Amino acid sequence: MTQRAQKYTDWAAVIACNFMWATQVSVVKIIGDRLGPVAIAFVPMFASTALFFPVLWRQNRKRGRGLRISRRDVRYFLVAGLMGPFLIQFTYVLGAQRTLAANAGIITLTIPVFVAIAASLMLGERMNPVRYASFAIALTGVLMTSVSDLRGASFLNAGYLVGNLLFLTACASSAFYNTFCKFLVDRGYTELEILVYSSVVGSAASIPLFLFWEPLRIGDILHQPVALWAIVELALIVYGLAMLLFFYVLKRLDVTQASLGNYLLPFFIALIALAVLREKITVPMALGGAVTLLGTLLVTVYERRILEWFAARRAQRVSSAAR
Repeated sequence: MTQRAQKYTDWAAVIACNFMWATQVSVVKIIGDRLGPVAIAFVPMFASTALFFPVLWRQNRKRGRGLRISRRDVRYFLVAGLMGPFLIQFTYVLGAQRTLAANAGIITLTIPVFVAIAASLMLGERMNPVRYASFAIALTGVLMTSVSDLRGASFLNAGYLVGNLLFLTACASSAFYNTFCKFLVDRGYTELEILVYSSVVGSAASIPLFLFWEPLRIGDILHQPVALWAIVELALIVYGLAMLLFFYVLKRLDVTQASLGNYLLPFFIALIALAVLREKITVPMALGGAVTLLGTLLVTVYERRILEWFAARRAQRVSSAAR
């Protein structure tokens, strides 16, 4: 595969994983009155771990090795699992219960910003003119997509303060997890290893919630086909394949570049709601989605080419001035 083709493949993967993540909203809306919040958050995580752990085991057996993880790196996966899957889902569910959907939609826009800060502090990634421009373009697009959220938001209402802070914690945790997983990718772990090991930790940490907060009743899931299929979709697509795609992209892209695709979520959520929940999509939403796609295209595919062009122009000016 040529370098240019790989860049377009990575861009497509960024779009695909964000589309998969966006399905979570509609699925949760469908089963929200059938299962409790803890079950919605963590049963799919258990199911995802159960689905992908045997795949990892078989993959490693073919390579003639066991579950490859050094004692030194166990601590890294403890951090990843607790600060990632567990904390994200726990604060997401609690926050969503205690604030407006419009507030949550606006707060979600902080994820790429948190990622840029975390990547700078943890990985030494740096912003450049193309990334700033891409952020501005993508943010313009997402604001066009989120007009209804902007109108319906209520951040001055003290009754939503706790929910807003919990949801902001979920976004910050998501940014930390995305950045930390880039660190694990750079340490040589595969996409499947990162997914399974962090999910095992997150699943184990959620057990006390089922024991003391919301006792799990398996029958409530098995006797409801809609809930069962929703759990399968969340486990396989949202918690599984989407994360594997994202980790795959992190092998070549900076986490700041890859996370800019999160600005596609409001557009994809509206698009899926159109098909699943019979909601309407407006012209500003469609235009906003196109503008956001342009921003992600620039930072994913054309960043190096644009920077090289500017560098060549600068060199020409310096050369001309020297004469």
